[in-house]
Amino acid sequence: MKNELKTGTSYEKEFLVTKEDTALAMGSGGAEVLATPRLVAWMENVAFEGVEAAQQPGNTTVGTFIELKHLAASSVGMKIRIKATLVATETRVLNFDIDAWDGLEKIGEAIHQRFIVEAKRFNEKAAKKLESSRQEES
Repeated sequence: MKNELKTGTSYEKEFLVTKEDTALAMGSGGAEVLATPRLVAWMENVAFEGVEAAQQPGNTTVGTFIELKHLAASSVGMKIRIKATLVATETRVLNFDIDAWDGLEKIGEAIHQRFIVEAKRFNEKAAKKLESSRQEES
């Protein structure tokens, strides 16, 4: 039996900032601090993993929107704790408030939306799009 998606439910996960996670390594900036693109990916990951167990067989979720404020820098070696809270559900739309902290302060806050899709159908549609783009290039 699948878990029910309940508003107010929170999901948490910790990450460790490595050199590969820095703005310098990712090409999004010149500093060796946590890159904003990595923070976005981690936030999406927490929301995704949090609700995945509650999906009906064959379904998954895809991110459709994120608005992020990256509030403070975090250095290599710091642990980042991310908490995603499901704040609203509407048919196949899931809305989250997400916060991130390092060991000293809040470093980010976001609103994020995920959409429930039938995985096989979604992947088939993406494959058809790829095939169409290849035909256009020929």
